[in-house]
Amino acid sequence: MQPFLLLLLASFLLPPAAASAEESSGCWPKACGGLNITYPFWLEEPGRPPCGPPSFQLKCNSSGAFLTKSVYQAYQVLSIFPNNNSFHVVDHNLPLATGCPAPTMNMSLLSPAFVFSKTNKELLFLGKCTGSPPAESAGFHSLPCDNSSFVRLGDGRNFSSHGIQGGIPPGCLFTVVPFLGSPDGNGDDYITSMKNGLLVEWKAVPDDCPNCMASGGECRYYGDTGTKFACDCSGDKCGEFRKFKMLSKFGLVFLCWK
Repeated sequence: MQPFLLLLLASFLLPPAAASAEESSGCWPKACGGLNITYPFWLEEPGRPPCGPPSFQLKCNSSGAFLTKSVYQAYQVLSIFPNNNSFHVVDHNLPLATGCPAPTMNMSLLSPAFVFSKTNKELLFLGKCTGSPPAESAGFHSLPCDNSSFVRLGDGRNFSSHGIQGGIPPGCLFTVVPFLGSPDGNGDDYITSMKNGLLVEWKAVPDDCPNCMASGGECRYYGDTGTKFACDCSGDKCGEFRKFKMLSKFGLVFLCWK
């Protein structure tokens, strides 16, 4: 077949543009408070099948939009930046009101799809110290509400304890809290820094849920991490989506659920 005819055939079979597919799916656009929810994020709704990967599922309440797959569902998404695959989030597990008690657990993103942005700065905490306080040269200072816990700004060494002069004192819990924004002093205003939240980035999303749903199918996710995708094209559903498989020879491969 002539190259021109191959291109002509492909032009008829190509899926619609992402924006039109998203709109026709009924999943986007959505809003929660002041947050504009765009793919791959999606808003959970009773009776509706998934609109995207489980890691990007959001629960909306009177306080805002929160990642469903997060520790105590307490990670609030403030902004989504689809152009550079990132989003702004605040961890409400942190002591945002009073600054105490000091955090004793590092933030966990609970998904291999997410990574902390290198744009973030870091706060280092030594919490619930039962022994000697950290050396003065280490740069820590006690929290105003707890003289057994200490804080300082990190030195940018990839969220680790390396470089703390004198090491971590025995009997102290070491925690790193990433945050977005310009450091203020030596972490004196650490509460404001935690309230600023942080930037999280996501890797490429390996599915085509908008086109699947726009064609009448339902998205399915499986595997140990729930990241493998299939389009439920059973029965007469997905008439248009089935055509996309014909483009596999051009590098576009779609998996249909049997």
